[in-house]
Amino acid sequence: MLQLDFFPRMEFHSLADYQKVSRMSLTGPEICYLAQNPSFFQLQKNHLIITHEHSQLVDRLLGFRIKYIEEMLVAEAMDFDPNGTHDSWGPSIHNGVQTWIGLDAKTLQTPYSEMARIFQLLKLRPYQHVVDLGAAYGRMGALIGGLYPKTLFTGIEYVKARADEGNRVYKELGFSHCKIIAEDLFNKAFQIPEADIYFIYDYGQVAHIEHTLTELKKMAMKRPIRLIVRGKYAQEIILQNHSWLNLAYEGKTAGPYCIYQAYLRHSV
Repeated sequence: MLQLDFFPRMEFHSLADYQKVSRMSLTGPEICYLAQNPSFFQLQKNHLIITHEHSQLVDRLLGFRIKYIEEMLVAEAMDFDPNGTHDSWGPSIHNGVQTWIGLDAKTLQTPYSEMARIFQLLKLRPYQHVVDLGAAYGRMGALIGGLYPKTLFTGIEYVKARADEGNRVYKELGFSHCKIIAEDLFNKAFQIPEADIYFIYDYGQVAHIEHTLTELKKMAMKRPIRLIVRGKYAQEIILQNHSWLNLAYEGKTAGPYCIYQAYLRHSV
């Protein structure tokens, strides 16, 4: 059996290091201990292909069954729309909501190394609350669970199968401060949780992103917020319609992201 004292000496410098560990039979505590190592989520090079391969290896080590679940979702969608594509399959089984069924998992989620860099920039602190709006399988929660054990994480994800899988991994790793809620962000009866930091990555359709940004503006009237935006559509919407958000940082990576901040006080 692999001993826990192996991990403090383990540093991850290349994909070969992850492949070596993936061939080992790890227990739950050993995987959790692995996730507490900052170098586990980081990369020295930001080459697009390496970044995605790294994230897939981390997914596998953490126990995510993404390929299996996505294949099940595609099979379900094909029963309704045999000649469809990832543009039509999500709406066909999710009441018209674009959930990107059939989209390559590499495109569906943000790479771990990029998230690690973002949280370094934000200087994430204990007892802050991070909310991922369109969380998919909750990679962000896995990173926070391992590296920031006193930071709260809430993911919002429309597809229940994805949310359930993320929560299963959190439970197995003991990340009790992390959770994913299966909910429609476009549901007007749903209220976005109050948080210090929000994350959006071009989920759903343009109308959904616009609705969410309008709700976040209301939140910024109550407290200071920071918003991480990944994806060109959300950034274009902000540029055109949401000048209340102040650009604080613009990342120059393979998957460009921006960090905004805002605090709007009620007029007296």
